[in-house]
Amino acid sequence: MSTGSLFDALRHALLAKGFESPAVGIDLGTTKSCIAVARVEDGEIVCRCLPVPEIGQPAGEFAMPSVVAIRDGSLVVGHAARRLARNPGFLQHRRSFSETKNEMGLRCTYSGAPEGFRTATDIAGVVLDRLVERSGVQDDETPEYWVITVPASFHGAQRTATLEAAARSQWSVDAEVSLLDEPYAAMLDLLFRRPEVLAQGLADSTHCLIFDFGGGTCDVALFELDESDRTSLAPRLRGTSRYHRIGGGDIDRAIVYGHLLPNLLSRYGIGRAEVSFRDKRRVFEPALSHIAEQLKLALCRRLRALESNGCDDSAVEVVATGDVCITWQGRELWLSDPALSREQFEHILEPFLNPHPGMSLSDEYVERESVFTPIIQTLFRAHLEPEDIGLVILAGSSSLIPQVRRALATFFPEARLEELGDARAMQAGVARGASLQALALAATGKPLISQVCSSEIALRTRQGLLTLVPSGAALPCASYEPLWLSAPQTRVDHPVDLAIEVLADEGKRTVGRSVWQLEAPVQAGERLALRWTLDANQCLALRLDRIDANEEAEVFEERFDAPLTHIDQQQVARCRMLEAAEAVRNGLVPREALSDTFTRMAQDANRLGQTERALHFVSNAIAHGKPTFHLLNLRAICLENLGDDARAEEVYREAAEWSVARFNLALFLHKRKRHEEALAQIERVLESGGDPAAYVLKGDILAAMGQTQASRLHYQEGLSRATEPESQSPWVLGWLARGARQLGQDQFVERLNAARTQQVKAEEDAYLQGAPWPDRLQDADQRSRAA
Repeated sequence: MSTGSLFDALRHALLAKGFESPAVGIDLGTTKSCIAVARVEDGEIVCRCLPVPEIGQPAGEFAMPSVVAIRDGSLVVGHAARRLARNPGFLQHRRSFSETKNEMGLRCTYSGAPEGFRTATDIAGVVLDRLVERSGVQDDETPEYWVITVPASFHGAQRTATLEAAARSQWSVDAEVSLLDEPYAAMLDLLFRRPEVLAQGLADSTHCLIFDFGGGTCDVALFELDESDRTSLAPRLRGTSRYHRIGGGDIDRAIVYGHLLPNLLSRYGIGRAEVSFRDKRRVFEPALSHIAEQLKLALCRRLRALESNGCDDSAVEVVATGDVCITWQGRELWLSDPALSREQFEHILEPFLNPHPGMSLSDEYVERESVFTPIIQTLFRAHLEPEDIGLVILAGSSSLIPQVRRALATFFPEARLEELGDARAMQAGVARGASLQALALAATGKPLISQVCSSEIALRTRQGLLTLVPSGAALPCASYEPLWLSAPQTRVDHPVDLAIEVLADEGKRTVGRSVWQLEAPVQAGERLALRWTLDANQCLALRLDRIDANEEAEVFEERFDAPLTHIDQQQVARCRMLEAAEAVRNGLVPREALSDTFTRMAQDANRLGQTERALHFVSNAIAHGKPTFHLLNLRAICLENLGDDARAEEVYREAAEWSVARFNLALFLHKRKRHEEALAQIERVLESGGDPAAYVLKGDILAAMGQTQASRLHYQEGLSRATEPESQSPWVLGWLARGARQLGQDQFVERLNAARTQQVKAEEDAYLQGAPWPDRLQDADQRSRAA
């Protein structure tokens, strides 16, 4: 079996057209960037990554760090900029810019930076310019076709920002520039260089998973290898993951904050809470990050070498020889010969390699998401199990970590694991694949691999789901005739609110919501014509026309900009927090609204597990308002989570006039086995009202004091006060479930947990309350039609 026909057809098209110009592919990476060229030479397609020379670096290097710095008014890009970023004087987003790709397309600016360096798009443009200039790709001739890769999970605004960065560059004048998802590019590189790997993969399964774990993102794409004509393989996308901002840089930071920094602070007797959030990010992290990366790379090289030779690697340790001096608050802190053992590294990697990911362990310093989260998402969408995957392709430099490969091998018991190549080949693979795509677009005007919708998209109506786009539909696509809905209510004097809810994954996940208002008069059953378009970035646009309105027909339009199949609620919270900080920084928030804004930012940070950042926002909220009981309670929770028990107790007591804070104080004392004090506090809570949760907590305290019968009475009292469990808050339902569990009432526990799940969803949908879904016209043909 051969994949040759795919590229043979391309070669014939190029020769027929007489196209001899180079086509360029660029991997604009979070941490490193590469550039590759594909063209026809002597009648054959040739594809190579170009070296990117830099003073002080070995000849032939083609991976340029995506780092920019400003030194004495001069621009520095690449390895030199990366070295400068370690110095305290080169503050991130002021004189140094790294990993800014993660902020592409967000309403975020770097207000302290010079003009021309104030957005992630600006920085991407600088990186692209220097990459093109150093590679010499334009020295002999000007390529017309360029393809830049992006994570598969980039949303529409991020993709637009990437194209804007290219458009600002001189090299893009008169050039055709398009985008390609990184897993697609990795697949094309594999098809071109090592087609036998895919051919062998068809022995047991036609499903191939691309695992692209790079420096800043973790992308997963699942392809089905179509073997229909027995002569060629045509990969068809079955699914992609949502946005997952985890990569090798996060592992480096985990080494900093989980290993190097604690050791340094312990050596000098400095408590974790004594070092501010700002100092950790601006002083300690820049100085220690490169050491963490060196230790990681050295340990991985050593482990791979021992593994290939069949040697025992259980006691391996690597040392970064030399001393590092960090100046902090007028003190010199020295870190001498830092080391990292296999055991320590595997402990750090545990949350990244958890095959059963649950609650996020990320904080304001490190994203500690599991790489299996995007894998599980992708398999779920494709209705496949790990055993159904026959081939896993490892792309991205972080997939070379031995523990990552072992974890994947365990998770996919029937699959062969294949790497794109060694570290050097892997770094270049995505850029090479992009250049091949550019060559195909130059010759035929068509891509080698077409993008498809990776999940069914449907609209909720009162009669059930109405499919708009089937899974696997080629992108872009649109309705070629309207889908007919109808108004659900009659109103003469008041408008009718119509809930528009878009779902994916067979209705299991809501990915877009809006409320459209039909102005009165509205007649139940009046026709509404719905049209839709889904672009190549999986951004959905809806248009609704009132056909039967007496006056000029109303038109409603809505665009869901984030890719429908890639929405990640934690990312939404991060973006919301980032944009709020941007508004505050630029003076767009009125003074009287600052306290409320900082409060919402603190709540978002706390939900994301970013405890120290939440504490910082709480302080700002109090500084611009007043120390409300709510803010004091949140401050105490943060202090408790940071292990500062003395200050946490002090603040809980300060806020204890509010019964919620006093409840938390009782719980705090109970956790520390100060049961008599906890009992006194919870009894004061019960004096102010009969909250069911308070009875359950009192039952826990009494049980810990050996008063079993009294504790059971309080559990029963708490449950008896929840006469309508479904009307309780999720927080109360959680406590009630605990009480029922202590009483052995398993069926009631299931009911309470189900109610809690429903309440959580109801809170998310709260703003849609009172807005009914539209009706489907029963006599209309509602089959999905896409053009």
